[in-house]
Amino acid sequence: MKPIYSFFILLFALCACEEILLEDDISGETVYLLAPYDGAVFTSTGVTFSWNSIENVSRYRLQIARPDFENPLELLTDVVVDTTSFTTQLNIGTYQWRVQGVNSGYTTPFSTRSFTIQSNEDFQNNTVSLSAPVNNLLTTVASQQLQWQPVIGATAYEIRIVRESDDTVIAEETTTETFFPYAFPEGGYQWMVRASNGSVYTLYSSRNLFVDSIPPDEPVLSLPSDQQTLSESEVTFQWSRQPVAGSTEVDSLYIYQDSGLSLLEYKDEQSSPYAHTLDQGTYYWYVRAFDTAGNVGEQSEVFSFTVD
Repeated sequence: MKPIYSFFILLFALCACEEILLEDDISGETVYLLAPYDGAVFTSTGVTFSWNSIENVSRYRLQIARPDFENPLELLTDVVVDTTSFTTQLNIGTYQWRVQGVNSGYTTPFSTRSFTIQSNEDFQNNTVSLSAPVNNLLTTVASQQLQWQPVIGATAYEIRIVRESDDTVIAEETTTETFFPYAFPEGGYQWMVRASNGSVYTLYSSRNLFVDSIPPDEPVLSLPSDQQTLSESEVTFQWSRQPVAGSTEVDSLYIYQDSGLSLLEYKDEQSSPYAHTLDQGTYYWYVRAFDTAGNVGEQSEVFSFTVD
C-alpha cells in the first residue's frame, strides 16, 4: 500500500504546485495606501481606510494595531476583503494600519502607515458602517433585518426607508439598537441610517434593495399547436406571456421525447419565436418562466407534435 499512498501524495503535491504556477506572482507589487495619510490626526472615531487596486490580486488583508506593529498592545483588526476600502470605529489612541495584496499563490509586502484619534468632538464626521443586507440585494423575502456597526458616542440611530420609484419616504424610525427589522413592500428601496449623540448627527449611510416575491405569469403556447404534424425538421416554437413588474424575467423551453417527460431532448432559455431542428418523431414541449429574484412561474400546458 505504501507505493500507492506515495503516488497519491506526489500527485496532490504536483497539482498544488501547478495551481500556484498558474497564479501570477504578485510578490514584487506594492499596495499604495491612499487614506488616511501617514501621521493623520482624527477628531472623530470613524475611520475609512482606502488603497489602490492591483492587477491579479483577488483580495486584500488589512490589519490595525495599537499603538504599532513593532510593539503591539492589541491587534484590533485582521480582515481579508475583496474591496479597496474598509470603515471601522476606533477609540481615542495611536494606531498603525497596513495592507497586503493576496491571491491563492502569493502575497505582496505590507504597506504601513500611522494615525492618531485625538478625540470624538467632531462626532458628525463619523460614518455609520452598514452590515446587512448587502447592497443592491435582489430578494423574494420581504422581511429583512437591517444591521449596522455601532458608532462610538452614539445614543441613537435614525432609520429612513425611501421608495426609489418616486423618492417617497415610507418609514422613519429611531432606535438605540444596531439593527432594525422591516418588512418591505414589493419594489425597489433605499434604506438609510445615521447616528446621533443627542445634539449632532452623522450623515446618512445608505444601501439599496429590491423585493420581488411575485412569480412570472404562466406562458401560453401557440406554435406548434397541440398534436400538429410537421413536414419540416426545423420547428418554430412560439408562445406568449404577460410580463409581471419586478425583476428581469426569462423563459425556458423544454422539449421531451416521451409523454412522461423523462427523456429530455432540449432545454434552454429562449424568447419567442424560436426555431430548433429536430429528427423525425413525436415530441412534447412546454415553457416555464423564471425571474432573477428567484421566483419560478407555473409551467405551461404540455403540447405534442410530430415531425414526419
